[in-house]
Amino acid sequence: MQYDLAVAAVRIFNLVGLMLLIGHWNGCLQFLIPMLHNFPADSWIVIDDLVGRPWAEQYSWSVFKAMSHMLCIGYGQKPPKNLMDLWMTMLSMVSGAVCFAMFIGHATALIQSMDSSKRQYKEKYMQVKEYMR
Repeated sequence: MQYDLAVAAVRIFNLVGLMLLIGHWNGCLQFLIPMLHNFPADSWIVIDDLVGRPWAEQYSWSVFKAMSHMLCIGYGQKPPKNLMDLWMTMLSMVSGAVCFAMFIGHATALIQSMDSSKRQYKEKYMQVKEYMR
């Protein structure tokens, strides 16, 4: 039982780490795409006055925006104003939905696999009981 809990904890930790990594990539893309277009005047970066700010502040706001989309909380501070931001918002929301589906699937598989030895024992017991009839 102790081993099963340790394996389950590691699997959950890996899943949360993967979701944070996807959130990081998403946040970097949220900032990179407008940067490659020389910060259009209607991009969220210019509107929030983040051009020329320290990189930690830019990163923090980018990841906040990405996580807000991924968790379906909202659009961050402001809704998208241009086509580029709109597509990044949609990509962010879809990646969040995929992460949510992965989390539900992994959690379900984890719950089913944690008690597999007891389930196997009961199956063998039922087979023997059926045979003995």
